[in-house]
Amino acid sequence: MYQIQPILITLLDTMLITLECVILALQAVAAVRLALESPFESASQSNNRLSKRSPVVLGGGDRKCYRMKSNVNGINLNLRVESAFSDIIVPLPSSSNNIGLAIQSVSSGEPVTIKYKGDEYRGISSKAVVTIPGTRITDIKLPVIAVKKQSPDLIGISPNLDGVFGIGYSSLSKHHPPATAMDILYNGNTIPNNEVGLQLCPYDMISNSFINIGNTDITAKCGTNGRSVAWVDSPSDGYFSVNIKSILINGEQVDLPAEFQKRILKNGYALYSRVETCFTFMQFPERVVATLIDVIVGSNAIIFKKKKLSDKLNKEMVKRKLRKNRPIFKSNYNIDWSKLPTVSITMFSQNPVTDENRNSVVTIELGPKDYIQIIDSKHVRFTVKVGSSDHAILGISFMTRLLLTFDRAHKRIGFAPGCGCETATDGYPTISNGDQVLWSPSQLPEQPSTSSSSGRSGLRRSLLRLGSTLRDNIRRGSKRSKANYEKLED
Repeated sequence: MYQIQPILITLLDTMLITLECVILALQAVAAVRLALESPFESASQSNNRLSKRSPVVLGGGDRKCYRMKSNVNGINLNLRVESAFSDIIVPLPSSSNNIGLAIQSVSSGEPVTIKYKGDEYRGISSKAVVTIPGTRITDIKLPVIAVKKQSPDLIGISPNLDGVFGIGYSSLSKHHPPATAMDILYNGNTIPNNEVGLQLCPYDMISNSFINIGNTDITAKCGTNGRSVAWVDSPSDGYFSVNIKSILINGEQVDLPAEFQKRILKNGYALYSRVETCFTFMQFPERVVATLIDVIVGSNAIIFKKKKLSDKLNKEMVKRKLRKNRPIFKSNYNIDWSKLPTVSITMFSQNPVTDENRNSVVTIELGPKDYIQIIDSKHVRFTVKVGSSDHAILGISFMTRLLLTFDRAHKRIGFAPGCGCETATDGYPTISNGDQVLWSPSQLPEQPSTSSSSGRSGLRRSLLRLGSTLRDNIRRGSKRSKANYEKLED
């Protein structure tokens, strides 16, 4: 008996170590959620100041992107998370002007020309070894488009662009045949779902932004299980898009242009409204924006306080600021948020729309803090601007207090409570269907549910405590057995 005890302790230690390794492995499988870098900060590592993040004013730029840390062929890059693109874009290892020569340094490369954000790039369709720190995506060969750097001294493609991680549909791929990183990761069982969860937070909560590749490790949030509470179909023939049924200001429907979402594209599909992660604003037809601005100005909710202006001059000044999307210096204005209107976007949840399903809708109601957002410590800005009359763009300001799921497998977009929902006091945003409110901040329980990650940590702690107790008991039993054995020998 005395000799058996150490063997039992050794076996128990081995079992617990193995069990702990299994738990850690399961956690590693789920650990696909990682923080995103701010679009409000320096966009590139290319200046080699990797530890410095100099804040920059958004200015008039529409194309700010959240970025994630990645390693491609051994080079650390901050890749833009881009829903309007499906490929990974990275810099060529060589800065040669001769793309043909550069192909020799990249296996299986073939020349390709792409357009991205108004610029044209010459590059190579190829593969690269990609690692995304903190996830199971480690040293995996993925399709990339490697493009020529603007300067051989840069790490990235340009001072403001290290590269792109596209999450769009494969129909947008520039590879022949189409091949996207998301599809490769899913088909290779690296991620369990062909989905991406995105929480893109505003300036004052930017550290809570994250991307969830594969959409696992979902945690309970604000009275929900963390998953989408509403879904809308998003056709896979092009960009992530939604079919907007109506737009309302303070509950009053705005007449949309006759051509809104009526244009038929070359592929035979209708041009719906896009959801874009690299577009700063919500962009609507002129009529919608004009109506919203008129209601804001008419509410007298924004008053210039430095000088005594007539009501007419104050309204003209505010209207000018709003229409030009200029930064508003917070200390110069009194803003009564309670007077400002709401903006509601109602989308058909099923596509194509038929007589049977036309009442199946999802409505996102936004409050004033969604369309007038903090952009730095001193300024706010109106984040709605005039765009095309035939479609809308729902950019970053639409989603900064929502958690969106881009489900590439089932061709749909999901909506759930996002940034700041735990502490929201203004009652927005809300998510509804045609019958009821599915979620609003007013529905929050007093004690949110425990997250799944906390549950796993608790399980691990419990198992380790159990193992420690068992070992102690066995050791105590061993000492007692040894004492009794020695007594018998006396």
